[in-house]
Amino acid sequence: MNTLTAVLGGALWLLSRLGLGLAAAAAVLLALALLALLIPFCAEVAWEGEAGDPDALGRLRVRAGALGFTVPVFEYPPPAPPPAGEQKRPGLFGRLRARLKAKWAAWRDKRRQKRAAKAAARRPKKPARPREKARFTLDTLRSLLRGAGRLTRAVFGALRVTRIRLYWPVTGAEPAEAARAYGKANAWLYPTLGALSHYLYLDFEELRLVPCIDPETPVPPARVSFRVSARALFIAFAALRVLIQFYREKVLDVFL
Repeated sequence: MNTLTAVLGGALWLLSRLGLGLAAAAAVLLALALLALLIPFCAEVAWEGEAGDPDALGRLRVRAGALGFTVPVFEYPPPAPPPAGEQKRPGLFGRLRARLKAKWAAWRDKRRQKRAAKAAARRPKKPARPREKARFTLDTLRSLLRGAGRLTRAVFGALRVTRIRLYWPVTGAEPAEAARAYGKANAWLYPTLGALSHYLYLDFEELRLVPCIDPETPVPPARVSFRVSARALFIAFAALRVLIQFYREKVLDVFL
């Protein structure tokens, strides 16, 4: 009797510890998910033209990250590769990444082969009757437009465009043409920024349109850079509300 009681007590203790461990793991995962939704993700975009050639494509650089720390993710035109004789051996992280990539590819191929073997071993089933989809009506269209508008407002409300720097030289073949182009650029730029400021948070560090009237003076390169940041929590919350609305109004039945 004492042995049975001890075994049952040990089993209950083990189950309680296992439950506490699972609860702690779930709490940690939930905290990490909430932290990821609260952390402001950002992207930095920088473009610089070529001096004396306003029609050139220039160079575009994009960096992405979180909490103000960014890493380069895109560059156009891409940087030229080093000469064949100057290629360096990949470091520790490069070798580790290549090894993990090879293992991942092998695991995916093995999994794909297993799935193909299981599918071939199964008996052919009777074709299921096609399910009738709901009809696309005017009420469905109104619900889609209302949900898209709510989600768009949430996205624009969560975005923050900061560190905007714009330096743009305005040129012309003649001084009079350059002056007219400068006036048109001002008439186009400031009303556009005023309209965008009603929907987006804009923070400028530099905003300069420079008239280059003298055709003999070299034209400086144009520069445009800004940072876009957002917290995913507000966008996720709005997307969840839109999905709940679509579920209640039977909008998803049209596409499923």
